Amino acid sequence: MKQIILFALLVVIAANTFAQNCDPAKFRKLETLSRKQVVTDSEFTIVLRLVKNLDRNKCSDYIKKRNGQEYVVAVLTELFGKICLKNNSLNAVKEYVNYVKRHHGSAEEQLSFSFEELFVRQPEYVLSTIGYDEYLLNSLVWGFVNNHYYTSDDQKKVTKNTDGKVKPQLNTTNYKEVFYKTNPGIKDIYPKHKKSIDYLLSQIRLVLKSDSK
Repeated sequence: MKQIILFALLVVIAANTFAQNCDPAKFRKLETLSRKQVVTDSEFTIVLRLVKNLDRNKCSDYIKKRNGQEYVVAVLTELFGKICLKNNSLNAVKEYVNYVKRHHGSAEEQLSFSFEELFVRQPEYVLSTIGYDEYLLNSLVWGFVNNHYYTSDDQKKVTKNTDGKVKPQLNTTNYKEVFYKTNPGIKDIYPKHKKSIDYLLSQIRLVLKSDSK
């Protein structure tokens, strides 16, 4: 009986500790900053402290309760990615890269989605930071393919299969055009980062070729 009571007590303590470590106030602060037009360097310093604390305590989701039911309001990775975009600095790029590295092997796709958005904004910063790291380059590949798979400037060009599903706009024929249109600054930095950019393009093609089979 004593063992049962002790076990129940430990469960309660663990639950309370988890709730304190995953303080919703920290997520609220991040959510507020993610909606700003610009995040200052001083604000970004605060963000790093909050993100590292939540990350260390494995608090990946901002959860709220409504009518007794829990639901996810926001995801830590997406919030951090948005804030890095709003800070728009080399330091923000480096910190996001460190964040991706800390989650090496994770199945969370948002890591790649946000990483590619950062790459579009600051391709030079990203490539200078990651060099020829195939794991990080592959993350960008996956982010690009998913973020731009159905994109089209002209909605009239969006076609559908017989089952009513939208046909992909990105394919092995137009992927380079879409890549350079999405990242117009790439041509200027291509000589400096030729190896990494060629790798990105080759892997994008392989993913699309595999997907079309």
